[in-house]
Amino acid sequence: MNQLANISDILNDAVFDTANYKNSIKKAVAFSFWKNAAGAKFAGFSLPYDIKGKTLMVAVKNPQVMQELLFYKAELTAKLKDYFLPLDILIEDIRFDYKVWNRYTSKNILEGADNPDYYEEDDINSVVLNRFERDEILKVTDSISKLTFLDDKLKEKYEKNIINSLKVKKLRNGEGAKGSV
Repeated sequence: MNQLANISDILNDAVFDTANYKNSIKKAVAFSFWKNAAGAKFAGFSLPYDIKGKTLMVAVKNPQVMQELLFYKAELTAKLKDYFLPLDILIEDIRFDYKVWNRYTSKNILEGADNPDYYEEDDINSVVLNRFERDEILKVTDSISKLTFLDDKLKEKYEKNIINSLKVKKLRNGEGAKGSV
């Protein structure tokens, strides 16, 4: 058992405790707020896929969606700053690209029946987070709790959304399916 603990420490230090891994978690959480900022009208036709510098990269379904989103670019950027700031991600610009839509959505289309957009609360609550995930969430929620411009109710919702987003991601990856431990 002691050797197993040492191996897990090595993996944690060498793999999971890297800047890239932490950055990926931050991006995944940040991207989960896109639907809130973009709204129902655009959520199904646009998808953030990367952050380059201070620019959020968003795949859009076609040029018409891109054109319409460009009208709301300043408003979207302002909304996203509120979501991204607690994650220490600074967004100053958004770049929309319709040419990459299939690259980032074809997997989702093929797996649509297996990966629903909505999960029951019981399914989400059944997902168990590992120690590393809980530690990372604790760091993020600590920084959220220090924000003075959010009231307590909004902080609580924000923290719950982060936890649920991670659990849903695990469900989609098959890591938290019912009956798994």
